[in-house]
Amino acid sequence: MKNKQKSLPGFFILIILLTFIPIAGCVSSSGKKDNTVQDSDKKPDPGEYSKKPSIINTHLLDLHGKTVLALYKSSDNQREFENEIYYHLDSLLQARGMVVRYWDIDSGIPGDDAVQDIRVIISWFRNPGMEDPEAYLDFLDRAIIAGRKVIIIDNLGAYLYHNQDPAREEYVDPNRINLTLSKLGLIYRGDWTDDPGIIEIAYKDPGYVEANGKQDVQQSAFYYKFIQVDRDLKVYLSLRRKDRQGDPGPVITINKNGGFIFSRYIYHNRAGESPVMLINFEKFIDTALFPNVTEERLLLLTNINNEIAKKNLSFITGILEDSRLKFDVIDYARFDYLLAGDLNNYSCIGLVLNSDRKLKAEYFHAYLENGGSLVSFLRGDFTGIALCLAATVVPEANKSYTGYQFKPGFIMGEKLTVQNPEKVWTGGNLQPDKDAVVLATDFSARNPLLWTAKRGKGNVLVWNWNDFLENGLPGLFLESFLYVRPVGVAATLGIAHIFIDDWPLPMYDTKKEPLPEITDTEYYTNIWWPDVKSILESRNIPFSNYLIFNYNAIVAAPFTGSEFYISESQSPLKITGQIIDQGLELGFHGYNHMSLTMEKTAVNINNWPSVHAMTGSLKEGRRNWLNSTGAGTLPFAYVAANNIISREGIVALTCVFPSIKIISALHWGSGEETYTNFGPHETIPDLYYFPRISYGYQFKPQLASLLISGASGPGVISHFIHPDDVYDPYRSDNKTWKELKQEFIQILDFSRANYPWIKWVNIREAYQRLVKQETYNYTFRLSDNTLHITVNPGAVFRVRPNQGLRLRKYSGAEIIYQYKNMPMLILQANSHQVTLEFTK
Repeated sequence: MKNKQKSLPGFFILIILLTFIPIAGCVSSSGKKDNTVQDSDKKPDPGEYSKKPSIINTHLLDLHGKTVLALYKSSDNQREFENEIYYHLDSLLQARGMVVRYWDIDSGIPGDDAVQDIRVIISWFRNPGMEDPEAYLDFLDRAIIAGRKVIIIDNLGAYLYHNQDPAREEYVDPNRINLTLSKLGLIYRGDWTDDPGIIEIAYKDPGYVEANGKQDVQQSAFYYKFIQVDRDLKVYLSLRRKDRQGDPGPVITINKNGGFIFSRYIYHNRAGESPVMLINFEKFIDTALFPNVTEERLLLLTNINNEIAKKNLSFITGILEDSRLKFDVIDYARFDYLLAGDLNNYSCIGLVLNSDRKLKAEYFHAYLENGGSLVSFLRGDFTGIALCLAATVVPEANKSYTGYQFKPGFIMGEKLTVQNPEKVWTGGNLQPDKDAVVLATDFSARNPLLWTAKRGKGNVLVWNWNDFLENGLPGLFLESFLYVRPVGVAATLGIAHIFIDDWPLPMYDTKKEPLPEITDTEYYTNIWWPDVKSILESRNIPFSNYLIFNYNAIVAAPFTGSEFYISESQSPLKITGQIIDQGLELGFHGYNHMSLTMEKTAVNINNWPSVHAMTGSLKEGRRNWLNSTGAGTLPFAYVAANNIISREGIVALTCVFPSIKIISALHWGSGEETYTNFGPHETIPDLYYFPRISYGYQFKPQLASLLISGASGPGVISHFIHPDDVYDPYRSDNKTWKELKQEFIQILDFSRANYPWIKWVNIREAYQRLVKQETYNYTFRLSDNTLHITVNPGAVFRVRPNQGLRLRKYSGAEIIYQYKNMPMLILQANSHQVTLEFTK
């Protein structure tokens, strides 16, 4: 009895990324024996496999706390509330929501437990020595490595070992000092002088270093040589010795780990007058702790303990990874530590939440006023931030609505209006404000599903449902981010492929409904195969075929069965030969249709008892393959039976078939199937995932949504079909082959009409595209309506100019396609630097 995936269900769960390490006893592609497949009946211990952190955990940001650890020295005649940090920074830091905790470094170096809730360490020392400077430097190193920022003001305070006898004071090795300073982007090189006649200012930023007066080397009269070792170091003051060659040395700086302000250039003392503060500490602290966004970077605020939020977040993070957009995730558990300034470093914020608890409306109001972008993805209780979401709270929440329809212009396509009259969804407690523009509604057009509005200098986009996944529309997560930016940009794969699962397949020379007049062999050989081949070849659409030898349920030796050869005409064997001879692509689907997993599932009732048994079936499949296709034809790609494959299954498969470089299951789906992103396997070199997104012949709204989602998300159309759908009432919906064939043509024509820039490729070309994509590095930066992209030549990306902007000129890329009825361009880089200028 044949047992296979029937269709892509409408209910989606999170992507499960497969990870493992080899398990023992297989022949590698080099022909040498390695420890890959264990030749025993022992089930592998999951602990044997390496575990790659999930995408969510990789990007999870720990805010640590709101506390500033302010370091002073009592040996500098300072006290807890009588020190420079207290005088000049305390009120400033508290105004930004932080708590200042003072610590006398002469009383001892804080233990690691004392800095658990510390966000930043600020030191302001007057003198260069302390009792154990190396231990202090170790402390700073650990803090920076743990994600804390460090700001050094005035003297580092750790240049020498303090001793009661000044004659016995000992300097710290500069190399040890530089191990710490280099984390702040600097290296110390000595070369001291206090002769103002040979010191000059090489560069200064008056906004930072001349707040209340001019920098004057005659008064500062102090120089040490520092060298910049961080390319991204921001320099606000640099000095040069006139009697030396070489580049200027930076002395007031900021980098990602903190900041540095050199002695004698902080303030000036004048006889009989109060000190003149030169440093603009407001700007310096804000830039060091809350830097403004310099490139496209997204922040996702979520609750990973909420199942709906976590499920959607898994898809969002996967799409952002595919799109090469940088992002961070902050969990609900850390919201108490979120400060208004933390939002400054992000071009767009995504709320993946069903409640605004712990979120402060004033933070988002300030963020939007400064030009930030905000997307809310899930319905819920957002009473506290409703104004920021261009909405008012309504008393009736959680009402059910039927169907949905999108107005043209939001979803990528040529005048594409997406509709589904049947899907039921539940709304939240918000209604859009009068100035908001409604982009989608329920099918009656009376109840809003999606709206957008201008707030301050920024834009908001609000979804009023939780049902992206249920409606096959996770690709619209990315579209939402692109829509709210002045110019949205994302990497895309831009490829398409058709998979024919279970082809060739065993044919039984039997007659059955709904075709009682002909045998299955006659239908496959004389009707279905010629029709499908003609449809695809006439449109120059490459496709790959995935051979299956049996539909038995054998999971232990001996692996008998010859269903593939049972037809008197030997049609499966002949068609296999034709595929090989005509240069078409032939992949592997299995010795039988039992998924390569030892887990018992609803589909996989007869699960494999061991890796040994699984491997035995694959070896029998390999023997049958070579008999049927000839030497030198081993498969390049594998489609998982029932779209299910385990980690140990992948190991066994690639050991028996080292020629396999592509594994395909599903990209989106539900239940027991295996879900992956597009890209490399986590541990096996040269092995890539190319999952499928859509399925079947029936061109229903759900399938159209999956096609749209694939194009809008990863930029991929990946569709699979079976030869026997006409025999399955569920998959055919009792339609004839003639009807199914016409709808299949509509699927292909819809894809080409709306996404002509997506290139149809064979499976080897798809593999090469995936390999190249992994080598591409993307950086996107938008400044004054000019988009700067640093990327590898050949990379493809899409750009969405919004708010009435239009492309004025560009360089470093060619336009592959420009939509006529919506603001969207597809470009391919021909230089490492791409520039696109936009104007109203």
